[in-house]
Parts: sequence; C-alpha cells; structure tokens
Amino acid sequence: MKLTAKIGMAAMIIAMTAGCALADSLWQDGSSLYTDRKAAAVGDIVMVSVSEKLSDSDQGKTSSTKDTEEDIQAGFGILSFLKAFGFGSSTSMSGNTKVERTKKVSMVVSCIVTEVMPNGNMVIQGDRSLLSGAERMNVCYSGVVRPQDVSHNNVVDSSRVANAEMLVNGKGVISRTQRPGIINQIIQAIF
Repeated sequence: MKLTAKIGMAAMIIAMTAGCALADSLWQDGSSLYTDRKAAAVGDIVMVSVSEKLSDSDQGKTSSTKDTEEDIQAGFGILSFLKAFGFGSSTSMSGNTKVERTKKVSMVVSCIVTEVMPNGNMVIQGDRSLLSGAERMNVCYSGVVRPQDVSHNNVVDSSRVANAEMLVNGKGVISRTQRPGIINQIIQAIF
C-alpha cells in the first residue's frame, strides 16, 4: 500500500469515530457566573437569618375570705368539768402576680435540607454549638421553607420559616447561677 492510501485510510477511520465522541462542557446548564445555585435538593445548605423578639406578660389576682365560728357546750357526765367556751377564726387572703418576660435572639444558623416535599417545600434542620470561656450554648433550628422565600444567595429570614422550632440550651457558669438552688426548688414544689 502506498503512503497516501495509508494516510487516507487513517483519515477515514478518524472521521468515522469522531462523530461518536462526546464532548463535555465546563459550563453547566442553569448555572450563573454571578450567583450560587439556589437550594432545592436534599443536602443543600440554607442560611436562616434568625431575628426574633418574644415578649409576654402574665398577670393574676386572687382574693379569698373565710370566717368560722364554733361553740362547745359544757360537758355532762364525767366531762362536766368542761365549761362552755367558744372559738372563732377569720382568714383573709389576697395576692397579685405579674410576670413579664422579653427575649431577643439574633443570629444566623446554617441548615441542611433534609427533605423535599411533593409541593417543593423544603424541610430544614441545623445545629450550632458556641463555646465562650466556660459557657457552652447549643442551638437547634428546624422548620419548613418555600423555595421562593430563599434568596439568590441561599438566605431565608426566620419570619418566612413555617413550623419553626428553635431550641437553645446552655451549660456553664451563667446557666448554673440562673438555676434556683435545691432548697428553693423544694420550697417551690411544696408551695
């Protein structure tokens, strides 16, 4: 075979196999050069901007009055030494109670999408642990988020989270001093 025939045959084989080769692009459909991909699947991360202010007030008023009067007559028989006497008692009680509480929480919690519901809403859950000196604070946050409430940078405001549940636990010096002592706990349990 001549050299030109060999080159021609090689070119023909390359041309036939070139049509079967697949080329992958570095560009992915639906992605943007300027923003991140919005959370939409299990395992995606959503940042929840928590800004909550809770304020409540309880007030109660009670009033009670009780009067009793008893008479005992002189005894008879062997109890004749008892003279007639009487006694009475009067009890009056009133009380007022007022409790006011205000709590303010401001933080950002990173949550992971744990489930995508059939309507597209996402169930999220996140945990955060902060250690400052001898004080440890654990925050657990969960809820349901609509995809349209998630911003382009995967942040959602806590007021837009349905069934939101936030649990804050603390351990350390401050938490111990805020807890009543054992004697106070016993007195509160009795009364």
